[in-house]
Amino acid sequence: MKKLILGGLVALGLALAQAPYVGGHVGLFGGSGVNLFNGGIHAGVGLSGGLEVRGGVDFTPTMGVVITGVSADLLLNLNMTGSPVLPYAGLGGNLWLLPGGNNSFGIHGTLGLKYPIVGVPVVPFLEVQPAYAFGGGGSFVYYLKLGANYGF
Repeated sequence: MKKLILGGLVALGLALAQAPYVGGHVGLFGGSGVNLFNGGIHAGVGLSGGLEVRGGVDFTPTMGVVITGVSADLLLNLNMTGSPVLPYAGLGGNLWLLPGGNNSFGIHGTLGLKYPIVGVPVVPFLEVQPAYAFGGGGSFVYYLKLGANYGF
C-alpha cells in the first residue's frame, strides 16, 4: 500500500511539473433570462498530449447573498496551425454552495480561446460554459468568462 501511495505521489509530482498556472476571470453567470456578474480564481496544470486539468472557485452575488461555485475541468487544447489564438474544449463538473444548505451540482462543457503572447507568462482567454444544474428540478445555465492565466 505504501508503494502505491508513493507511486501516486511521484506521478502527481511529475504531472504538476509540466506547466502549472493560476488565473482568474470576470464575466456573467445566468439562465432563464437572468444574467448575474461573476468572478473567480482557478489553478491548473498542462499535461502531455495537449490536455489540462483545472480546478476553480467562483462567486456570484445575488439578492444580498453570494453563491459559491466549485468546479473541475478536463480541457483539450486544439491546434490551429498558423493562428495566433489557441482554441480549446472540455468537460467538467460544478458544485454550487447555496445559502441555507440547498446545494446543487451540475455538468458543463467548455469552449474557449486563448491568446498566448510570446515572451509573456500571462495568457488572456475567453470561454463559454453551457451547464446543466441538477438541483431544484434541473435547469440550463451558463458561464461567460473573460480572464487570464499566469504560467510558472
